[in-house]
Amino acid sequence: MNHRIKHHYRILLTLILLATGFLALAPAVDAAGCLSLPRLDLSPCKSIRGASTASSEPFTVPEIPADSFLPEATYGWVEDYAYFFDRPGPGATPARTARSGVFYGQAVATVTDENGKVWHKVWGDWLPERYYHQVEASQFMGIEANRQPERPFGWVLRATTPSPAPAADPLPGTQELARYDFVQMVQWQRGADGNTWYEVGPGQWVRYDTVALNTVRDRPAAVGAQEYWVDVDLLQQTFAAYEGDRLVYAGLISSGLPRWQTRTGLNQVWERREVSLMEGGVQGDDYYYIDDVAHTLYFDDETALHGAFWHDDFGRPKSHGCVNMAPYTAEWVFNWSKRAPNDLWVRVHYADYEDILR
Repeated sequence: MNHRIKHHYRILLTLILLATGFLALAPAVDAAGCLSLPRLDLSPCKSIRGASTASSEPFTVPEIPADSFLPEATYGWVEDYAYFFDRPGPGATPARTARSGVFYGQAVATVTDENGKVWHKVWGDWLPERYYHQVEASQFMGIEANRQPERPFGWVLRATTPSPAPAADPLPGTQELARYDFVQMVQWQRGADGNTWYEVGPGQWVRYDTVALNTVRDRPAAVGAQEYWVDVDLLQQTFAAYEGDRLVYAGLISSGLPRWQTRTGLNQVWERREVSLMEGGVQGDDYYYIDDVAHTLYFDDETALHGAFWHDDFGRPKSHGCVNMAPYTAEWVFNWSKRAPNDLWVRVHYADYEDILR
């Protein structure tokens, strides 16, 4: 089973179990340091006016658009000082040489010459295969919310085996939760180890730092009741897309590393590019040249929401300051925001950790 199918299968199985009641949760008793969310209505979400009726499920995995170019795209990284040639095959003339840095681009064509050597066309010239290393873009996709979520929800950041109680050892035979598995937090409690633990299923407790959670946020005062906006949480490394007060989609992000922290604030998208070139840094230090960056939304000077095909580490800081999204996630936001009655608002902030625990 390939990565994409396995990932979708895990999410869909979780949603089916939630919808059918197999993961319905037994009553809980409040205790010191423990918050129990309402359990009378065992559905994960409540219906609200204006919510999508396309599905009876509270959450759904979006379909890949029929016109998406992402499934056919071939991306890779180029070695330092790689030689580019004017054509593939014996006798080709060197056209240029790469510098030292981080280089990624799309191979728009691939051919095999008369001697059986493979060549890739990148940035208008040809590279022998030894200089070009294909990468597999992340298949992570966010979740559409068909009704307003009542509980914090999110994704597993690293493989973990749930414990039967906070800070307890996992029971033998307990199924491991894999990275990017979808979860919902039912209650939290301080463990004997001093850490916060989340219950994500009956008798299934995970430590707070193994998951990234999202919760419904209040609309900023500057954003109109019918306007579209995106909330980026640098603490949890998550984001959510809103239409007014209604959360419609959410996923994981990778913001700036400590050296290049993503600025906080509320801004509006000032330029949209379906595909763009990103170049920056200092030669010999942190220089990068990344072409064919898909679904870019500039909102704070040169800072943008955009797809990132070159890593699969979403849920952790990774970038030079931009807000990285998995390619299909960025595509969803890009296409959805076309319908916005406004220039899309983007709020970047460190959410109060207590928002998750309230």
